[in-house]
Amino acid sequence: MLSPLLANLLLDDLDKELERRGHRFCRYADDCNIYVQSKAAGERVLRSVTRFLEEVLHLRVNREKSAVAFVEDRKFLGHRLLRGGRLGIAPKS
Repeated sequence: MLSPLLANLLLDDLDKELERRGHRFCRYADDCNIYVQSKAAGERVLRSVTRFLEEVLHLRVNREKSAVAFVEDRKFLGHRLLRGGRLGIAPKS
């Protein structure tokens, strides 16, 4: 586990890469959600971002925590996005 400050420094290149690709995303320290239009796109982005993190930045990706899912099914910092763009508290939080 990286400290949030160190993670932000190391993952700045990931932010730039995601921006270059035109992805919408939200990242805090080593937690990151990337928003795409379909499950197929999510699978492609997960593979390519994992490859970028491991091969370019030489970081290890926790595959057990990484997933492609509908936005309302995932939590991020204790919250989740709901339909219509509303913000809610994640059930386990």
